[in-house]
Amino acid sequence: MPLAGGPGQGTAALAGGYGRQLDFLRERRDIVLVDQRGTGASNGLLCAATEPTPALFGHLFNPARLKACRDELSKRADLTRYTTPIAAADFGRVWDALGYERVNLIGTSYGSRMALELTRQFPERIRTVTLDAIAPVSLTWPSLAAPDADAALAALADDCQSDLPCARAFPRFKQDIDVAFRRVSRQPVNAVVHDSASGQMVRVRFGRTDLGYAVRGLLYGDAALLLPQWFKAAASGSYDRFAQAYVERARALDGEIADGVHLGVYCAEDLPRVDWQAAVAAARPTHLGTYLIDEYRAACAVWPRGTVPSSYFEPVHSRVPTLLMTGRRDPVTPPRTATDAARMLDRSRILLWRYGGHATDGLLQRGCRATIVSAFIQSATVANLPTACMTSTPLPFAIDPP
Repeated sequence: MPLAGGPGQGTAALAGGYGRQLDFLRERRDIVLVDQRGTGASNGLLCAATEPTPALFGHLFNPARLKACRDELSKRADLTRYTTPIAAADFGRVWDALGYERVNLIGTSYGSRMALELTRQFPERIRTVTLDAIAPVSLTWPSLAAPDADAALAALADDCQSDLPCARAFPRFKQDIDVAFRRVSRQPVNAVVHDSASGQMVRVRFGRTDLGYAVRGLLYGDAALLLPQWFKAAASGSYDRFAQAYVERARALDGEIADGVHLGVYCAEDLPRVDWQAAVAAARPTHLGTYLIDEYRAACAVWPRGTVPSSYFEPVHSRVPTLLMTGRRDPVTPPRTATDAARMLDRSRILLWRYGGHATDGLLQRGCRATIVSAFIQSATVANLPTACMTSTPLPFAIDPP
């Protein structure tokens, strides 16, 4: 059973992707997609109004739009009832209705947090747990979001420097990063993007936090390999590619992430436990600064907050076979989160993808991840997994102009 991320992403809408990724399971097992309460077709709590393209920049949460969304969604939902423990209890009822006595869980990003809670609530019903890009409750988003993004970018820059074709093509990659951020730190620049709503090219103002957020989004996956090329252009004054990536990500998240679940989870489970003084101190010297901290803090100030039992914040102690996979270049859930989650998982194993991002492996050879996960689910043991492929050739950096 795959569990989607976000929080707030519907699972059923990802059926095509899951069908391809998990095709190796389909001959012997059912793949069951369940929209978590408040996502997808399960009373999806998405904010309806969209913003003009230029208005997307400079913020994650438009305060006026967020308040209007809260008021509208409150007419059909109690927004305090979308925390992880409450939603996890729903799955037990689904399994009962479908007649499944035991299940194999595959949780990615926030889905890994849900998988851990399901393991806590239903220890006898879980056969195996596969976690990717792990987001345990100890993550306390967005405490280290800005430093984690910088660390992922630094790891990518080191990889470029040690890769001969990339180092030759972009000998000033690290300097280009600094120059590009300094330029927009002084004042926002003009960029031109394609507006999918109107089909027109639109001029937008693009600032430091916009660049930081765009880069963080690109670091999630294989698009990170474009960054040396894009930063070279930005250091010369052209930010159009970054601005376009920002718009495309913002529009995609608008249609995929249920705001009511996204904020329902973070505002109840993470932000109340953030050490704000430490978080601000850690964020200030980064490229993103306190942007994410400020945005989520302001959003949660107006969003209804649910209550979560104190036991939920205790580490999950389990003897269910658990495979944890983490990417060295993950800007969101770096390897330490896998270590945190595994502390009390007695039959667990962590696999580190050296060139991986957020739930990506960064390998040119396809199928390595599927081979490992297939062997794990079939054997229900983390021992003797076929991990040799993890050292295969990484995907190359983009060298030639796109």
